Amino acid sequence: MPRTDNQRGMMVAVETAIILPVLLGVVGLLIVLATHALAQMTVTSAASQAARAASIERDTATATSSARAVAASTLVESGTACRTSSVTVNTAGLRAPLGSPASVVVTVTCTVDFGVGLPGFPQTRTLTATKTSPVDTYRSRR
Repeated sequence: MPRTDNQRGMMVAVETAIILPVLLGVVGLLIVLATHALAQMTVTSAASQAARAASIERDTATATSSARAVAASTLVESGTACRTSSVTVNTAGLRAPLGSPASVVVTVTCTVDFGVGLPGFPQTRTLTATKTSPVDTYRSRR
């Protein structure tokens, strides 16, 4: 028995009702994953730039404040909204004797609010990145 136009229209409506939620779920998942990847790249970049900024300073106090300022500005300029953030700076390399290889280590932690909630995915996530930057071996230090 051939289908009528009315039956074909009903089939399209049923197929749309089944496929549309699946497509919306996939789009939502892509948004969440892309936002997570971008936020992680930003936190990694902030840690890298902060480590570099700290490694070119001559004393530990200036290095620590410089690293914190650079990390905060990198996160703000990128548009990454951290609910909470922290910057840990290990400036032991600046106290090493001249002529010995040394480095500065910076860890940036940021709790990001994704704004989109999907079942099985948290709306917030704490992202952490640690980066190291070498200190010039023969530059004077205080």
